[in-house]
Amino acid sequence: MKRLFALILILSSTFLLFSQPIIKFDTLEYDFGDIKEDEGPYEYNYVFQNTGDEPLKLTKVKAG
Repeated sequence: MKRLFALILILSSTFLLFSQPIIKFDTLEYDFGDIKEDEGPYEYNYVFQNTGDEPLKLTKVKAG
């Protein structure tokens, strides 16, 4: 009985290790070139996708 419980525990923990969110970006960098302050703010939207098996939660996001 102990062996069965240990096997179930090992298999379930292995499954949890492999099922996780994975973030994939279309591009990691964007070159704005020469920026002139008087032309106003510049923007760029990074496109990303969760390619993992679990929900992806973005927390504590800060501009770099």
